[in-house]
Amino acid sequence: MLGYDRPLKPEWIYKSLRMVETGRKPEEFYDAYNDIATELTGKDGRRKTRTVLFRTFIYSFQESKSTIENNILIQLSKENDFQYMKPIYMAMFMMHYDILKSFTKTYFQIFDASQEISSTALTKKMTESFGDSEIVKRSTRAFLKTLSDFHIIEPITKTSYEQLNKATISKEQVADILKLYAVVNHTKQINIGEFDKTILAYYNAPTLSEVAHSFHAKDWEYIKGHNRELLMMN
Repeated sequence: MLGYDRPLKPEWIYKSLRMVETGRKPEEFYDAYNDIATELTGKDGRRKTRTVLFRTFIYSFQESKSTIENNILIQLSKENDFQYMKPIYMAMFMMHYDILKSFTKTYFQIFDASQEISSTALTKKMTESFGDSEIVKRSTRAFLKTLSDFHIIEPITKTSYEQLNKATISKEQVADILKLYAVVNHTKQINIGEFDKTILAYYNAPTLSEVAHSFHAKDWEYIKGHNRELLMMN
């Protein structure tokens, strides 16, 4: 299982994806990344977060690492503002890391919206389910920090967090997340009924049926039948 071992701030992702240029070598942007992740001290910390960022948001869309290729997240980041992109980056975390999907399912099983988040309880439940490995513990710690940086939770103490009110996302954002899902999963067909709920779990989102209807004939063909709703992507 691929671990999520370094927390990423959404600002770092946004600035990096707007900065990179397709056709150029990734290492040409390493020094510029150091100027983005200014909160980190030490070359090692910056190198490790850069590795996670590039692996998740650039290399996962291409076979070779020799030059940067255009992808849907680079394109969307250059076209939209920071607040628009944050839920789309969060969706990418869910799509790329199985351990973060499992974290999210566990998070919402243990805590309702009124409760404080206990990192101790969450780590205990995660290790019970997936083994007492360093990958599980480190991924849990790192993603709690990421959720805080995305302003989904707020630290109270070293081991407890307050849940902030869920931000509401637009039909357009959900449509872009559906398009991202199709790209990541190499599919032209999305079954709405089987869409992974963890992908939108941290936000108040319009229903997928609403979004499907709104962008029918523009971004996809929306096919609705008995107990079945499909999107055939353009």
